[in-house]
Amino acid sequence: MRHLLAARVKQTRFTMAALLLLLALAGVSAQGQTQITKCGTIITAPGEYVLANDLTNCQFGVIISRAPDVVLNLAGHRITGTAAMLAAGIKVQSGANRVRIQGPGVISNFTGQSASGIQLISGGTVEITAVTATGNDVGFFLHDGRVLVHGNIATNNVEGFYMVAKGELSDNMATGNKQDGIFAGSFQGDVLITHNTLAFNGQYGIDADRNAKGNDIISNTALDNVAFDLFDDNRDCRNNWAENTFGTSKGPCFH
Repeated sequence: MRHLLAARVKQTRFTMAALLLLLALAGVSAQGQTQITKCGTIITAPGEYVLANDLTNCQFGVIISRAPDVVLNLAGHRITGTAAMLAAGIKVQSGANRVRIQGPGVISNFTGQSASGIQLISGGTVEITAVTATGNDVGFFLHDGRVLVHGNIATNNVEGFYMVAKGELSDNMATGNKQDGIFAGSFQGDVLITHNTLAFNGQYGIDADRNAKGNDIISNTALDNVAFDLFDDNRDCRNNWAENTFGTSKGPCFH
């Protein structure tokens, strides 16, 4: 009972942090929109940007670099890629901060080694919502910074969500990915993974890496994944697993 109470208190803390991030992102200026019409567009200034058409056969769709206070609206369009190594539909890099990427929209076919639908390596705060990543090497590569990733879909990628950044991964769906629905690799703590649905993935629904610690993995539904629905590669309980719905598991800390 004490363990579950601690989990609920910690979840409340993460929810408040998520609300503060949303409030910060809500302050992004929406005065006018800049239209994006071609692959390889680099955003280096604050503002609101919108896809005006589909972007096809891109090595990079859109790159956000050294820009604070950016909203990127996919406006129902699609970004499709190639088999180039490290390619990305949307890449957030080099000090970009207070960025919101919002759908609906689809990012697909970035199939090269370590290519991603969305790739975050900025170190700043980023929100991603209502985006579908399908047929990529990695659907959502969340490597750095503080993120709020909610209401997205990762399907038929090799890896669905690769979560190493701090922040919150909530209310997402990962189905039919060749490896994991969610790979939880953060060793920094301060991570909440909650209310996600993981099904029919080729390896694990949620996979906590052996170096991962301080991840709160609470109230997710993981069913019908091929190897295990929940998997923790630690011999001791470095991550907090609570109130998840699952069929199969491997590790000492599931309840």
